[in-house]
Amino acid sequence: MSKKRSYFASADDSRGTIILVLSIIMLLLGLIGIKVKINHDLSTPFSYHMHFESTEGMASSEEGNTDGSVSVRDDYTYAVNISKHWLNDPGVPLQTNGAQYDNVITNNSDYDLVKWSVVIEVPEKNITIDSSWNGEWVYDKKNSTITVTPDERIATIRSGEKADFGAVMISKELMNFTDVNLTGCRYKPMRAFPLFWLIMILIVAWATSVIAYILYRIREENHRKNSERLNNVISQTMTTFANFIDTKDRYTKGHSARVSYYSQKIAEKLGMSEDEVRDIGYIGLMHDCGKLAIPGTILNKPGTLTEEEFDIMRSHTTNGGSILSEFSAIEGIKDGALYHHERYDGKGYMEGLSGEDIPLVARIIGVADALDAMNSDRCYRNHLSRDVIIAELENNKGTQFDPKIAQITIDMIQNGEIFIENGD
Repeated sequence: MSKKRSYFASADDSRGTIILVLSIIMLLLGLIGIKVKINHDLSTPFSYHMHFESTEGMASSEEGNTDGSVSVRDDYTYAVNISKHWLNDPGVPLQTNGAQYDNVITNNSDYDLVKWSVVIEVPEKNITIDSSWNGEWVYDKKNSTITVTPDERIATIRSGEKADFGAVMISKELMNFTDVNLTGCRYKPMRAFPLFWLIMILIVAWATSVIAYILYRIREENHRKNSERLNNVISQTMTTFANFIDTKDRYTKGHSARVSYYSQKIAEKLGMSEDEVRDIGYIGLMHDCGKLAIPGTILNKPGTLTEEEFDIMRSHTTNGGSILSEFSAIEGIKDGALYHHERYDGKGYMEGLSGEDIPLVARIIGVADALDAMNSDRCYRNHLSRDVIIAELENNKGTQFDPKIAQITIDMIQNGEIFIENGD
Protein backbone atom coordinates (compact mmCIF):
# COMPACT_ATOMS: atom_id res chain seq x y z
CA MET A 1 0.00 0.00 0.00
CA SER A 2 2.91 2.31 0.60
CA LYS A 3 3.88 2.01 -3.08
CA LYS A 4 0.41 3.08 -4.14
CA ARG A 5 0.46 6.02 -1.77
CA SER A 6 3.92 6.99 -2.99
CA TYR A 7 2.72 6.84 -6.61
CA PHE A 8 -0.18 9.23 -5.98
CA ALA A 9 1.98 11.56 -3.90
CA SER A 10 4.55 11.60 -6.69
CA ALA A 11 1.82 12.30 -9.28
CA ASP A 12 0.51 15.22 -7.19
CA ASP A 13 4.04 16.62 -6.86
CA SER A 14 4.59 16.33 -10.61
CA ARG A 15 1.31 18.05 -11.48
CA GLY A 16 1.98 20.87 -9.02
CA THR A 17 5.51 21.36 -10.32
CA ILE A 18 4.35 21.36 -13.95
CA ILE A 19 1.68 23.98 -13.19
CA LEU A 20 4.18 26.23 -11.41
CA VAL A 21 6.80 25.88 -14.16
CA LEU A 22 4.29 26.55 -16.94
CA SER A 23 2.95 29.57 -15.04
CA ILE A 24 6.34 31.23 -14.66
CA ILE A 25 7.22 30.42 -18.29
CA MET A 26 4.03 32.18 -19.45
CA LEU A 27 4.78 35.20 -17.26
CA LEU A 28 8.36 35.40 -18.52
CA LEU A 29 7.11 35.11 -22.09
CA GLY A 30 4.87 38.09 -21.35
CA LEU A 31 7.89 40.13 -20.20
CA ILE A 32 9.86 38.99 -23.25
CA GLY A 33 6.94 40.07 -25.44
CA ILE A 34 7.05 43.56 -23.94
CA LYS A 35 10.81 43.70 -24.45
CA VAL A 36 10.42 42.61 -28.08
CA LYS A 37 7.83 45.37 -28.55
CA ILE A 38 10.23 47.95 -27.09
CA ASN A 39 13.11 46.78 -29.28
CA HIS A 40 10.87 46.78 -32.35
CA ASP A 41 9.80 50.37 -31.68
CA LEU A 42 13.43 51.44 -31.19
CA SER A 43 14.50 49.84 -34.46
CA THR A 44 11.53 50.94 -36.58
CA PRO A 45 11.64 54.67 -37.41
CA PHE A 46 8.46 56.50 -38.31
CA SER A 47 8.14 59.59 -40.52
CA TYR A 48 5.83 62.62 -40.32
CA HIS A 49 5.24 65.26 -42.95
CA MET A 50 3.96 68.50 -41.40
CA HIS A 51 2.61 71.41 -43.41
CA PHE A 52 2.50 75.06 -42.24
CA GLU A 53 0.34 77.90 -43.44
CA SER A 54 2.40 80.60 -41.69
CA THR A 55 5.51 81.07 -39.61
CA GLU A 56 3.46 81.10 -36.44
CA GLY A 57 1.31 78.40 -35.00
CA MET A 58 1.38 74.68 -35.27
CA ALA A 59 1.44 72.27 -38.16
CA SER A 60 -0.91 69.46 -38.90
CA SER A 61 0.96 66.19 -39.30
CA GLU A 62 0.75 63.10 -41.42
CA GLU A 63 2.52 59.90 -40.54
CA GLY A 64 4.08 58.03 -43.42
CA ASN A 65 3.50 54.28 -43.21
CA THR A 66 5.70 51.58 -44.71
CA ASP A 67 3.13 50.95 -47.44
CA GLY A 68 3.23 54.57 -48.56
CA SER A 69 -0.12 55.54 -47.05
CA VAL A 70 -0.52 58.35 -44.54
CA SER A 71 -2.76 58.90 -41.55
CA VAL A 72 -3.49 62.20 -39.85
CA ARG A 73 -2.32 62.21 -36.24
CA ASP A 74 -1.88 64.64 -33.36
CA ASP A 75 0.79 62.70 -31.48
CA TYR A 76 3.42 65.31 -32.35
CA THR A 77 3.13 69.03 -33.11
CA TYR A 78 5.77 71.36 -34.51
CA ALA A 79 5.84 75.14 -34.20
CA VAL A 80 8.27 77.76 -35.47
CA ASN A 81 8.33 81.43 -34.63
CA ILE A 82 10.54 84.36 -35.73
CA SER A 83 11.26 85.96 -32.38
CA LYS A 84 13.33 88.82 -33.83
CA HIS A 85 14.70 89.96 -37.19
CA TRP A 86 16.76 92.77 -38.78
CA LEU A 87 18.11 94.07 -42.09
CA ASN A 88 21.71 93.69 -43.08
CA ASP A 89 23.12 96.42 -45.38
CA PRO A 90 19.79 98.19 -45.82
CA GLY A 91 19.23 100.19 -49.02
CA VAL A 92 21.74 98.29 -51.12
CA PRO A 93 20.87 95.74 -53.80
CA LEU A 94 22.45 92.90 -51.77
CA GLN A 95 20.66 93.65 -48.53
CA THR A 96 19.71 90.55 -46.52
CA ASN A 97 17.45 89.69 -43.61
CA GLY A 98 18.72 88.22 -40.41
CA ALA A 99 16.28 86.44 -38.08
CA GLN A 100 16.09 84.17 -35.06
CA TYR A 101 13.93 81.12 -35.77
CA ASP A 102 12.64 79.49 -32.58
CA ASN A 103 11.37 75.92 -33.02
CA VAL A 104 9.34 73.72 -30.68
CA ILE A 105 8.37 70.05 -30.97
CA THR A 106 5.71 68.84 -28.54
CA ASN A 107 5.33 65.13 -27.81
CA ASN A 108 1.64 64.44 -27.24
CA SER A 109 1.95 60.65 -27.59
CA ASP A 110 2.17 57.96 -24.92
CA TYR A 111 5.74 57.17 -25.99
CA ASP A 112 9.05 58.98 -25.60
CA LEU A 113 10.50 60.33 -28.87
CA VAL A 114 14.08 59.17 -29.47
CA LYS A 115 16.57 59.03 -32.35
CA TRP A 116 14.72 61.92 -33.97
CA SER A 117 15.58 64.61 -36.48
CA VAL A 118 13.70 67.13 -38.63
CA VAL A 119 14.17 68.09 -42.27
CA ILE A 120 12.89 71.62 -43.01
CA GLU A 121 12.15 72.60 -46.60
CA VAL A 122 13.31 76.22 -47.13
CA PRO A 123 12.08 78.56 -49.90
CA GLU A 124 15.49 80.10 -50.79
CA LYS A 125 18.69 78.82 -52.29
CA ASN A 126 21.16 81.11 -50.54
CA ILE A 127 20.99 80.77 -46.79
CA THR A 128 23.65 81.28 -44.18
CA ILE A 129 23.29 79.63 -40.78
CA ASP A 130 24.93 82.03 -38.38
CA SER A 131 24.43 80.09 -35.13
CA SER A 132 22.20 77.43 -33.58
CA TRP A 133 21.39 75.93 -30.20
CA ASN A 134 20.25 72.56 -28.85
CA GLY A 135 21.12 70.88 -32.11
CA GLU A 136 23.18 70.78 -35.26
CA TRP A 137 21.74 72.58 -38.32
CA VAL A 138 22.97 71.49 -41.74
CA TYR A 139 21.92 73.35 -44.90
CA ASP A 140 21.61 71.38 -48.15
CA LYS A 141 21.62 74.02 -50.88
CA LYS A 142 20.99 71.50 -53.66
CA ASN A 143 17.76 70.20 -52.13
CA SER A 144 16.83 73.44 -50.34
CA THR A 145 16.52 71.70 -46.98
CA ILE A 146 17.89 72.11 -43.50
CA THR A 147 18.43 68.97 -41.38
CA VAL A 148 18.31 69.46 -37.64
CA THR A 149 19.85 66.79 -35.41
CA PRO A 150 19.24 67.37 -31.66
CA ASP A 151 22.10 67.40 -29.20
CA GLU A 152 22.07 65.25 -26.06
CA ARG A 153 20.05 67.81 -24.08
CA ILE A 154 16.94 67.20 -26.18
CA ALA A 155 17.83 63.85 -27.74
CA THR A 156 14.86 62.34 -25.90
CA ILE A 157 11.53 64.12 -25.73
CA ARG A 158 9.51 62.54 -22.95
CA SER A 159 5.83 61.83 -23.36
CA GLY A 160 3.88 65.02 -22.66
CA GLU A 161 6.99 67.23 -22.85
CA LYS A 162 8.45 69.57 -25.50
CA ALA A 163 11.89 70.42 -26.88
CA ASP A 164 13.12 73.88 -27.92
CA PHE A 165 15.78 74.43 -30.53
CA GLY A 166 16.60 77.16 -33.00
CA ALA A 167 19.02 79.05 -35.18
CA VAL A 168 19.95 82.48 -36.41
CA MET A 169 19.92 82.53 -40.22
CA ILE A 170 20.57 85.10 -42.93
CA SER A 171 18.55 84.98 -46.13
CA LYS A 172 17.30 87.24 -48.93
CA GLU A 173 13.82 87.35 -47.43
CA LEU A 174 12.30 86.24 -44.16
CA MET A 175 11.40 82.60 -44.55
CA ASN A 176 8.17 80.74 -43.94
CA PHE A 177 8.72 77.06 -43.16
CA THR A 178 5.74 75.44 -44.81
CA ASP A 179 6.89 71.81 -44.90
CA VAL A 180 8.76 69.87 -42.22
CA ASN A 181 9.50 66.14 -42.06
CA LEU A 182 9.94 64.58 -38.62
CA THR A 183 11.56 61.14 -38.29
CA GLY A 184 12.25 59.23 -35.12
CA CYS A 185 11.53 56.18 -32.99
CA ARG A 186 9.08 55.59 -30.21
CA TYR A 187 10.26 54.38 -26.83
CA LYS A 188 8.29 53.42 -23.77
CA PRO A 189 10.07 51.99 -20.70
CA MET A 190 8.88 48.58 -19.61
CA ARG A 191 7.35 49.93 -16.41
CA ALA A 192 5.10 52.23 -18.48
CA PHE A 193 3.18 49.26 -19.95
CA PRO A 194 0.07 48.29 -17.92
CA LEU A 195 0.76 44.69 -18.91
CA PHE A 196 4.13 44.91 -17.14
CA TRP A 197 2.48 45.71 -13.82
CA LEU A 198 -0.12 43.01 -14.34
CA ILE A 199 2.69 40.51 -14.90
CA MET A 200 4.51 41.83 -11.81
CA ILE A 201 1.37 41.28 -9.73
CA LEU A 202 1.05 37.77 -11.16
CA ILE A 203 4.73 37.05 -10.45
CA VAL A 204 4.23 38.12 -6.83
CA ALA A 205 1.18 35.87 -6.72
CA TRP A 206 3.24 33.09 -8.32
CA ALA A 207 6.04 33.50 -5.78
CA THR A 208 3.48 33.46 -2.98
CA SER A 209 1.98 30.30 -4.45
CA VAL A 210 5.42 28.67 -4.65
CA ILE A 211 6.12 29.47 -1.01
CA ALA A 212 2.67 28.23 0.00
CA TYR A 213 3.12 25.09 -2.10
CA ILE A 214 6.53 24.37 -0.55
CA LEU A 215 5.15 24.86 2.94
CA TYR A 216 2.18 22.66 2.05
CA ARG A 217 4.44 19.89 0.71
CA ILE A 218 6.64 20.11 3.82
CA ARG A 219 3.57 19.83 6.03
CA GLU A 220 2.19 16.98 3.92
CA GLU A 221 5.51 15.15 4.05
CA ASN A 222 5.69 15.56 7.81
CA HIS A 223 2.10 14.39 8.09
CA ARG A 224 2.84 11.40 5.86
CA LYS A 225 5.88 10.44 7.91
CA ASN A 226 3.95 10.80 11.16
CA SER A 227 1.06 8.78 9.72
CA GLU A 228 3.41 6.06 8.55
CA ARG A 229 5.11 6.00 11.92
CA LEU A 230 1.75 5.79 13.69
CA ASN A 231 0.51 3.11 11.29
CA ASN A 232 3.68 1.12 11.87
CA VAL A 233 3.20 1.36 15.62
CA ILE A 234 -0.44 0.30 15.32
CA SER A 235 0.40 -2.50 12.88
CA GLN A 236 3.26 -3.84 14.96
CA THR A 237 1.21 -3.60 18.16
CA MET A 238 -1.75 -5.41 16.65
CA THR A 239 0.47 -8.02 14.98
CA THR A 240 2.16 -8.68 18.31
CA PHE A 241 -1.23 -8.93 20.03
CA ALA A 242 -2.56 -11.22 17.26
CA ASN A 243 0.48 -13.47 17.64
CA PHE A 244 -0.19 -13.59 21.34
CA ILE A 245 -3.78 -14.64 20.60
CA ASP A 246 -2.68 -17.30 18.13
CA THR A 247 -0.19 -18.84 20.58
CA LYS A 248 -3.12 -20.08 22.65
CA ASP A 249 -3.99 -22.46 19.80
CA ARG A 250 -0.93 -24.32 18.48
CA TYR A 251 -2.86 -25.20 15.31
CA THR A 252 -3.72 -21.62 14.35
CA LYS A 253 -0.32 -19.91 14.49
CA GLY A 254 -0.34 -17.08 11.97
CA HIS A 255 -4.10 -17.41 11.47
CA SER A 256 -4.88 -13.78 12.31
CA ALA A 257 -2.19 -12.48 9.94
CA ARG A 258 -3.51 -14.64 7.10
CA VAL A 259 -7.11 -13.56 7.72
CA SER A 260 -5.87 -9.97 7.68
CA TYR A 261 -4.15 -10.55 4.32
CA TYR A 262 -7.15 -12.30 2.71
CA SER A 263 -9.47 -9.57 3.99
CA GLN A 264 -7.35 -6.85 2.43
CA LYS A 265 -7.29 -8.67 -0.92
CA ILE A 266 -11.09 -8.94 -0.86
CA ALA A 267 -11.47 -5.27 0.16
CA GLU A 268 -9.29 -4.19 -2.76
CA LYS A 269 -11.49 -6.15 -5.18
CA LEU A 270 -14.57 -4.48 -3.68
CA GLY A 271 -13.06 -1.09 -4.60
CA MET A 272 -12.49 0.14 -1.08
CA SER A 273 -10.22 3.13 -0.47
CA GLU A 274 -6.61 2.78 0.57
CA ASP A 275 -7.42 3.74 4.16
CA GLU A 276 -10.35 1.30 4.29
CA VAL A 277 -8.16 -1.53 3.00
CA ARG A 278 -5.53 -0.71 5.62
CA ASP A 279 -8.12 -0.62 8.40
CA ILE A 280 -9.72 -3.92 7.42
CA GLY A 281 -6.28 -5.46 7.72
CA TYR A 282 -6.17 -4.29 11.33
CA ILE A 283 -9.69 -5.61 11.89
CA GLY A 284 -8.61 -8.99 10.52
CA LEU A 285 -5.70 -9.09 12.95
CA MET A 286 -8.02 -8.51 15.91
CA HIS A 287 -11.05 -10.60 14.87
CA ASP A 288 -10.20 -13.47 17.26
CA CYS A 289 -9.05 -11.38 20.23
CA GLY A 290 -11.94 -12.81 22.23
CA LYS A 291 -10.15 -16.21 22.30
CA LEU A 292 -7.96 -14.79 25.06
CA ALA A 293 -10.84 -15.61 27.39
CA ILE A 294 -11.27 -19.17 26.06
CA PRO A 295 -9.47 -21.94 28.02
CA GLY A 296 -6.62 -23.60 26.14
CA THR A 297 -8.11 -27.01 26.84
CA ILE A 298 -11.08 -26.13 24.68
CA LEU A 299 -9.05 -24.38 21.96
CA ASN A 300 -6.70 -27.34 21.60
CA LYS A 301 -9.14 -30.20 22.23
CA PRO A 302 -8.55 -32.79 19.49
CA GLY A 303 -11.98 -34.32 19.68
CA THR A 304 -15.52 -33.05 19.27
CA LEU A 305 -16.56 -30.27 21.62
CA THR A 306 -19.45 -30.83 23.99
CA GLU A 307 -22.43 -28.50 23.74
CA GLU A 308 -21.23 -26.64 26.81
CA GLU A 309 -17.69 -26.35 25.39
CA PHE A 310 -19.06 -25.17 22.07
CA ASP A 311 -21.06 -22.46 23.84
CA ILE A 312 -17.86 -21.32 25.52
CA MET A 313 -16.02 -21.37 22.19
CA ARG A 314 -18.74 -19.31 20.51
CA SER A 315 -18.46 -16.70 23.25
CA HIS A 316 -15.13 -15.56 21.79
CA THR A 317 -17.14 -13.28 19.48
CA THR A 318 -18.91 -11.46 22.32
CA ASN A 319 -15.69 -11.46 24.32
CA GLY A 320 -13.96 -9.80 21.38
CA GLY A 321 -16.77 -7.26 21.05
CA SER A 322 -16.38 -6.38 24.73
CA ILE A 323 -12.59 -6.10 24.49
CA LEU A 324 -12.85 -3.74 21.51
CA SER A 325 -15.93 -1.80 22.61
CA GLU A 326 -13.91 1.26 23.57
CA PHE A 327 -11.63 1.09 20.52
CA SER A 328 -12.97 3.89 18.30
CA ALA A 329 -9.85 4.80 16.30
CA ILE A 330 -10.65 2.17 13.64
CA GLU A 331 -14.23 2.10 12.43
CA GLY A 332 -15.75 -1.41 12.41
CA ILE A 333 -13.07 -3.14 14.48
CA LYS A 334 -15.63 -4.20 17.09
CA ASP A 335 -18.01 -5.47 14.36
CA GLY A 336 -15.26 -7.63 12.88
CA ALA A 337 -14.77 -9.46 16.17
CA LEU A 338 -18.44 -9.59 17.18
CA TYR A 339 -20.14 -10.63 13.91
CA HIS A 340 -17.60 -12.62 11.86
CA HIS A 341 -19.43 -15.90 12.65
CA GLU A 342 -22.83 -14.62 11.50
CA ARG A 343 -24.15 -16.38 8.39
CA TYR A 344 -25.69 -14.79 5.33
CA ASP A 345 -28.81 -16.96 5.79
CA GLY A 346 -29.21 -15.83 9.43
CA LYS A 347 -28.19 -19.16 11.04
CA GLY A 348 -24.90 -17.94 12.50
CA TYR A 349 -24.01 -16.67 15.97
CA MET A 350 -24.26 -14.80 18.25
CA GLU A 351 -27.18 -12.57 17.12
CA GLY A 352 -28.46 -14.42 14.04
CA LEU A 353 -28.08 -11.47 11.67
CA SER A 354 -28.63 -12.14 7.97
CA GLY A 355 -27.82 -10.66 4.56
CA GLU A 356 -26.64 -7.09 4.50
CA ASP A 357 -27.71 -6.57 8.11
CA ILE A 358 -24.35 -8.15 8.86
CA PRO A 359 -21.75 -5.36 8.72
CA LEU A 360 -19.65 -5.51 5.55
CA VAL A 361 -16.39 -5.88 7.47
CA ALA A 362 -17.81 -8.92 9.28
CA ARG A 363 -18.96 -10.49 5.99
CA ILE A 364 -15.45 -10.03 4.58
CA ILE A 365 -13.77 -11.37 7.73
CA GLY A 366 -16.21 -14.31 7.76
CA VAL A 367 -15.12 -15.48 4.29
CA ALA A 368 -11.42 -14.83 4.98
CA ASP A 369 -11.65 -16.67 8.33
CA ALA A 370 -13.35 -19.69 6.73
CA LEU A 371 -10.82 -19.72 3.87
CA ASP A 372 -7.86 -19.88 6.25
CA ALA A 373 -9.62 -22.45 8.45
CA MET A 374 -10.11 -24.73 5.42
CA ASN A 375 -6.53 -24.16 4.25
CA SER A 376 -4.94 -24.88 7.68
CA ASP A 377 -4.26 -28.04 9.64
CA ARG A 378 -6.43 -28.28 12.69
CA CYS A 379 -6.33 -30.58 15.69
CA TYR A 380 -9.27 -32.54 14.29
CA ARG A 381 -8.27 -32.63 10.53
CA ASN A 382 -5.68 -31.73 7.91
CA HIS A 383 -6.06 -28.76 5.53
CA LEU A 384 -8.44 -29.12 2.60
CA SER A 385 -7.35 -29.17 -1.06
CA ARG A 386 -7.74 -26.26 -3.45
CA ASP A 387 -10.63 -27.91 -5.31
CA VAL A 388 -12.49 -28.75 -2.12
CA ILE A 389 -12.07 -25.19 -0.80
CA ILE A 390 -13.43 -23.74 -4.04
CA ALA A 391 -16.34 -26.20 -3.92
CA GLU A 392 -17.11 -25.27 -0.29
CA LEU A 393 -17.12 -21.57 -1.12
CA GLU A 394 -19.31 -22.20 -4.19
CA ASN A 395 -21.78 -24.43 -2.34
CA ASN A 396 -22.16 -21.99 0.56
CA LYS A 397 -22.69 -18.81 -1.45
CA GLY A 398 -25.87 -17.18 -0.18
CA THR A 399 -26.09 -19.49 2.84
CA GLN A 400 -22.98 -19.18 4.97
CA PHE A 401 -21.24 -16.55 2.85
CA ASP A 402 -22.10 -13.29 1.14
CA PRO A 403 -22.36 -14.52 -2.49
CA LYS A 404 -20.46 -11.56 -3.97
CA ILE A 405 -17.58 -11.83 -1.51
CA ALA A 406 -17.45 -15.63 -1.92
CA GLN A 407 -17.27 -15.28 -5.72
CA ILE A 408 -14.49 -12.68 -5.47
CA THR A 409 -12.53 -15.09 -3.29
CA ILE A 410 -13.12 -18.00 -5.71
CA ASP A 411 -11.92 -15.83 -8.62
CA MET A 412 -8.74 -14.85 -6.76
CA ILE A 413 -7.96 -18.49 -5.95
CA GLN A 414 -8.53 -19.56 -9.54
CA ASN A 415 -6.39 -16.80 -11.07
CA GLY A 416 -3.59 -17.29 -8.53
CA GLU A 417 -3.93 -14.06 -6.57
CA ILE A 418 -4.53 -16.22 -3.50
CA PHE A 419 -2.36 -19.32 -3.58
CA ILE A 420 -3.92 -22.56 -2.33
CA GLU A 421 -2.01 -25.79 -2.69
CA ASN A 422 -3.99 -28.35 -4.71
CA GLY A 423 -3.19 -31.44 -2.71
CA ASP A 424 -4.26 -33.53 0.25
